[in-house]
Amino acid sequence: MFKEEALNIIRKAITEEGILASAQQRDNYARVWARDSMMTGYAGILANDEEILAGLEQSILTLAKHQAENGQIPSNVVNGKASYGTHVGRTDATTWWIIVTCEYLKIYQKAELKQQLEDKIFKALSCLKTWEYNQRGLLYSPLGGNWADEYVTSGYTLYDNVLRYWAVKNAAGLYQNEELENQAMTIKTLIQDNFYKTESDSPKYHETAYSKTEFKPYFWASLNANGYDTRFDLAGNALGILLDFELDFEVFSGFLEELHTGFGHWMLPVFYPVIYPGDYDWKLLENNYSYSFKNEPHHFHNGGSWPIFLGWLCLALKRKGLAEIPGKIIFQYEQLMQEKGFHFREYYSTDKLLPLGTEQLCFSASGYLMMTMEK
Repeated sequence: MFKEEALNIIRKAITEEGILASAQQRDNYARVWARDSMMTGYAGILANDEEILAGLEQSILTLAKHQAENGQIPSNVVNGKASYGTHVGRTDATTWWIIVTCEYLKIYQKAELKQQLEDKIFKALSCLKTWEYNQRGLLYSPLGGNWADEYVTSGYTLYDNVLRYWAVKNAAGLYQNEELENQAMTIKTLIQDNFYKTESDSPKYHETAYSKTEFKPYFWASLNANGYDTRFDLAGNALGILLDFELDFEVFSGFLEELHTGFGHWMLPVFYPVIYPGDYDWKLLENNYSYSFKNEPHHFHNGGSWPIFLGWLCLALKRKGLAEIPGKIIFQYEQLMQEKGFHFREYYSTDKLLPLGTEQLCFSASGYLMMTMEK
């Protein structure tokens, strides 16, 4: 229904530097953001759209040009100037760049570019290795260190470690590197064993915390020295499902149905439960912002609904042969865009379903394209 509009929004955001965050090309969004341009480029790969693929290649090169000395990929680049993060660095800029660069080089057989970028890809992988800190296999992210930069998750986060696994796996396949293949297998096992409650007697990162943490029908959001954050991280779980991590999908689907019943719609929250004033985590939220406070209950990262990550969830579930819930999500999203008249806004509040944030966002257009892919 909105596929051509979604593609056109992305095409309008393509510049000489690469794919910008929004077709509006204003404020902070008129930049080549690593995670935005790479996810949008991935949607372009799925759609096999030549114009978006050309924008993706330029984004890859722009970000690579500004790679830091330690191998870190910038969070964003604008007019030849790179930023690696404001309050803290962004771990997912480096992982997303490796993931989608390798996908692009593999699928489109870019032999010369593959050779040109090899050192930069391995330097970026080396940077990720240093972010383990304790050399035990899982990557550690600071508070505000990924896409949810004004939220409360930190430490060994599900989202960042799933992305790190995907990055290592993709590089291993592209360059036929056995050492990286073994590393990817180790990382996957560590995630499976440490973020989901099972009867496995495998060693745990934090034995005491693991033993005290109750089963959830999804992968827990993060692990820190003080224990687990067991909230639902939709993005981390969607990507984990896409990458064949093991869940009880009947129980997981039941949990999504419960969320739908509780909220009264299928625009599912990106993090759940919602944090309210007076809750334990509220103080971590109220000062963690750059320009203005956006994380009121049911808004932004704090229980807001982001089409980009609903897109990843739909894509992942359909690849598992589970098409019923994706169909309901797509119907709800299309209905909202028809009723409200606002297309591809950044996120929706989950209490009143208000379309909020930036308009004509490539993130949201990409999410819709992923929702509507067959598999």
